[in-house]
Amino acid sequence: MRFYRLLALLVALGISHAYSQNNYDIIISNGRVVDGSGNPWYEADVAINGERIVRIGDLSSDTGSQVIDANGLIVAPGFIDPHTHALRGILDVPNAESALLQGVTTLTEGNDGTSPFPVDEHYQTIIDKQISPNWGIFVGHGTIRSQIIGAEDRDPTLVELEQMKDMVQQAMQHGALGLSTGLFYVPGSFASTEEIVELSKVAAEHGGIYISHMREEAAQLIDSVYETIRIGEESGIAVQMTHHKVIGVENWGSSIDSLRLVDQARERGIDITIDQYPYTASQTGIN
Repeated sequence: MRFYRLLALLVALGISHAYSQNNYDIIISNGRVVDGSGNPWYEADVAINGERIVRIGDLSSDTGSQVIDANGLIVAPGFIDPHTHALRGILDVPNAESALLQGVTTLTEGNDGTSPFPVDEHYQTIIDKQISPNWGIFVGHGTIRSQIIGAEDRDPTLVELEQMKDMVQQAMQHGALGLSTGLFYVPGSFASTEEIVELSKVAAEHGGIYISHMREEAAQLIDSVYETIRIGEESGIAVQMTHHKVIGVENWGSSIDSLRLVDQARERGIDITIDQYPYTASQTGIN
C-alpha cells in the first residue's frame, strides 16, 4: 500500500512539473543563440528577469511580460569593441546609438598610445555623463612619455623611466585596462622596445593588457610582430595586436607569416590575441 501511495505522489509531482508555467520579464524566443563559448549556434529561447539572463532553453510553456520573436536572428552577448576613438563622440552623444545598434555594448578608449590622464578623473567624467555602453580605458604610452620627456627623440633617463612607471602604476590603480602604444606615431616611435617592456611589467602586475598599434604594418610588418611578441614574452603581459592588417599591395600575403608567428607564440605560452577590421579596406574614414 505504501508503494502505491509513493507511486501516486511521484506521478502527481511529475504532472505538476510538466504543466508548471514560469513567467519572466522578457522572453527572447526562437533565436539562434551564440553564447560566446566557441560552440556553433543553436536554437533556443532566452529568459530575462531584471538585468539578468536566468534561463536558456525551450521556454515554449512559459510566459513573458514581453516576448521578442527572434526567429532567424542571432541572439548573442553584447560585442566588445577593443579599439575605438569614441571619446569625443561619447561625451556629445552619451547614448551611443551608433554602437548599440550594431550590437556593441562595451567600448574601449585610450588606444594608439593616446589617452586622458589622470584616469580616475576621466572615469568620473564618464560616470557624470551617464553613457549607455560599458566603458574602459587604456593608459596611453604616448601620453605618459609626452608628459615626462615631451616630443624629444631620445631614451628616458633612469629617473624619467621611474616617473613613467609611476604614472602607469597610478593609472592601473585607478582602473585602467592596461597600456596602449602607438609605436607608429610620435612620440611612441621614439621609444625602444626595452622602454615598452619596462612599462608593460607595471601594467602586468595589475593584470593589465598591452594593446599596440605596432611600429610598422607595411614592409616591416614581420619585424613589428616579432617586437610585439617580445614585449609580451619579456614583460609577462597579455598582448592584443590591434587592427592587424597588411598595408600595400606589394606586401599582401605577409599575414600568412604574421599569423604563423602569433600561433607559434601562443604555443609557447604567450597570451597574445589579434583583432581585425570587420571590412575589407583599411586606413579609411567615413565622411
